[in-house]
Amino acid sequence: MVFKCALLALGALAAVPLAHASWLTARIMPLGASITHGSGSSAGNGYRDDLYNLLANDGMVVNMVGSQKGGTFHDPDNEGYPGAILSEIHDKGQAAMPVQRPNIVTILAGTNDMVFKKDLSGAPDRLGWIIEDILDWPWDTLVVVSSLPPNANPEANALIDVYNAAIPDVVKRFTDVGRWVVFVDSHAVVGLEDLVDGTHPNDAAYARMGKVFYDGIKYGESRGWISGVYGPAP
Repeated sequence: MVFKCALLALGALAAVPLAHASWLTARIMPLGASITHGSGSSAGNGYRDDLYNLLANDGMVVNMVGSQKGGTFHDPDNEGYPGAILSEIHDKGQAAMPVQRPNIVTILAGTNDMVFKKDLSGAPDRLGWIIEDILDWPWDTLVVVSSLPPNANPEANALIDVYNAAIPDVVKRFTDVGRWVVFVDSHAVVGLEDLVDGTHPNDAAYARMGKVFYDGIKYGESRGWISGVYGPAP
């Protein structure tokens, strides 16, 4: 389970019962490229509607934020940019943070760097740069970082495996100094047979990814890592 994966990634932490979240507001900024935007899903919602519904069913007040809109559900805002590489996602995230002011950021980023072989050895550090610069804004933010789904291109898939293996150590650099970062494993719930075009998941796989991100947010909640929102809704 992803909860257990997060515990392993953060270092054998004791499990804490999950609290009911009826008083919490989750202002969530989904950040990434086309998978975050929802490409491949039949309605363009990706994992975002599933994540929204799971949290709302817990009693959270959920507000997805971002300058982009994707999909048919009622809160389609996001920061997903099809085709974007890590450095571009960093810049988009930094432009969005003072406008959107999220208290939760979900990140799934790096697929295009692997597919197009963009400075592969430096990719984990670029992911770390995205995380660090989100955390350095003056309000407290929970960052939930996912591994990448597989890819039908064997060469790209092998590069994704290497990149994914590095992500828990990137996360650990932050948790070791008390920062609010959680690793979740979307790769574990998406198979090659779930890809509609070799890169993007189908609806069923996106639903499982939504649950993965939900589990990561609930783990952050159990640690006290969801702060009150900063400023009015964008």
